[in-house]
Amino acid sequence: MAGREVETVRIPTVALALSVAVLLGGCGGQPAPAASTAAPPNPDATRLAVVGDSITEADSPDFDGGELGAESWVRHAVGEDLLLVGGWARWGATTSQMAAAVEPVDADVLVILAGTNDVGSGATHESTLSNLRRIAGTVGAPEVVISAVPPIDAAPELATDLNAALENLARQEGWRWVDAPAGLRDGEQFAEGMASDGLHPTREGARVLGEAIRETVLAAAAPTPAAGGRSGTAGG
Repeated sequence: MAGREVETVRIPTVALALSVAVLLGGCGGQPAPAASTAAPPNPDATRLAVVGDSITEADSPDFDGGELGAESWVRHAVGEDLLLVGGWARWGATTSQMAAAVEPVDADVLVILAGTNDVGSGATHESTLSNLRRIAGTVGAPEVVISAVPPIDAAPELATDLNAALENLARQEGWRWVDAPAGLRDGEQFAEGMASDGLHPTREGARVLGEAIRETVLAAAAPTPAAGGRSGTAGG
């Protein structure tokens, strides 16, 4: 990853970082943080927690410190009305590692985009789904969004089969499901220009992911006419 231009922005945040490196091999060191100034957080904004892997952290110089790279989908999801307030993520992390590391977060919505490293390491779907339940239970957000994982060009069936299991889990648990990578695909693989290596989205791919996830998160957090509170309806 050395030598490429990195555009960063500072977002108010508590913690985070993400990972899908098992199928890739080493991706090198991270670029130096760039100084920037954070705007005061909007007290009425939806509070977002995220748990995942390198697809989320991407090229962020300091994800935990709120400096998000342009290849992180979170960069394209957050804004004045949607603030990143916590979560956990590391390059190469499996869902088992995520479940062991997460802590409660005062968030309105939790987004989990995870599992690519599990299938790369041979973990069963049952193990992955159990870990996602543990993650959601620990974080404690009233709304949970599960995203499909992006394609795995070297073994497309791994992502396809995992996504079917993830969608079924979301339905069983009453969580929101979003096929955020739909706009990245050509068949079961990445469309041209959407991946840097057959596994990690490019800047444009991250934008597509982020915008799809943002739309689902805001829908999950929107008050319902009947209850006047945050929606608990599962769906895509």
